[in-house]
Amino acid sequence: AEGGTYESCDPQVMEKACRYMAGWKLAGNGINVSRFAARGGPEGATNSRKSFGAPLADPYANPDDNVRPHVDAALRVVCEALLDTNNNNDYKQHQATLQAAVPDEYIEGVQSSLAYLRDRVGVPRDLPLAAARYLRAYLNWGIDALGDNKK
Repeated sequence: AEGGTYESCDPQVMEKACRYMAGWKLAGNGINVSRFAARGGPEGATNSRKSFGAPLADPYANPDDNVRPHVDAALRVVCEALLDTNNNNDYKQHQATLQAAVPDEYIEGVQSSLAYLRDRVGVPRDLPLAAARYLRAYLNWGIDALGDNKK
């Protein structure tokens, strides 16, 4: 047959491949990704140089430097969870690690930073569609896991 299709591919193999791709991309550029994501923090997305019609797409926006180290720590845990394909979807240990990595006073800033990143993952610029969906899903998991810590 000419060409190919992924429709007949084993879904578990595809999931693993997509999670690995998303984790690999995140791990390979983590410091820059955390800096970009930290624009979503309470003091982020500022730019004193010039204004843009689409401020959320401002290439010169500054990160929230107070929240950035905690965003980096959270993204490391998200990456670990993405790459952990042998845990039978038991994320309790990852959740505990994530909650321990982010002090209470930074939870909301980290959550908004993860959401900022989630909303800006581009297809195909950043990742193929399926891998981007997994990254977004795991960012949502991180947001929710941190929210559970506030209760």
